[in-house]
Amino acid sequence: MLVYLDQNYASRMAKHLLGQRGHEVFGELYLALKGQVLAPPSPFHVLETLYPIRGPAEKAGYLLPALERLFAELSQGYWVRPWQEVAVRQEGGLSREDFLWRGGSWEAPADLSPFRGLPESLRGLPYREALEEALREIRARTGLKEVPFVRLLAELLARMASDTLRKPRPSDLLDAVMAATLYPYVDLLLTDRYLRGLLPGKSVGGRRKEVEALVGRFRKGVDSLA
Repeated sequence: MLVYLDQNYASRMAKHLLGQRGHEVFGELYLALKGQVLAPPSPFHVLETLYPIRGPAEKAGYLLPALERLFAELSQGYWVRPWQEVAVRQEGGLSREDFLWRGGSWEAPADLSPFRGLPESLRGLPYREALEEALREIRARTGLKEVPFVRLLAELLARMASDTLRKPRPSDLLDAVMAATLYPYVDLLLTDRYLRGLLPGKSVGGRRKEVEALVGRFRKGVDSLA
């Protein structure tokens, strides 16, 4: 089973490994996942660990040793390819061989610069108008065809932008690019409540009850997740 731990899950598992209180259920999940899943790190983890959007600058990177240990035990040596490579390879169809590789490193963060300012330019537009504009902008900025990455990224940005009742978050762009990159390939995305709501098909949020239920399901065996 291919599972992606977004930064919410990965960092809380890492904090448990460091002995910090309040993350015990994530430690239980970490033990339940070992030997049952392939959970690779990605350039998005590198970006969020070494160049966090929020938090004191002096704490940037302090979780890196624990994350390296965590993913060394869960990844089987694999990494998620950079989003640029994944998207280009989608022109030939969807294959996990085009999604995973062994060439990643904790020195290569994701590059979101092609999309800077795009969420702001879409904000407040009706969904359909935001979607069409996002598709045009993404294709123009990247030179990509309308592959699954492009379509999903446009849909996520449009849904975020057209939700006038929700306050935008600094991490929205990163979350959208991350999800657009990996969601077509994974069996399970472990994320936060908001992304779970946008991608309910194979996502689990990070509330305690959700994590506890997930621990129970994995302890019963992977077949019980079908």
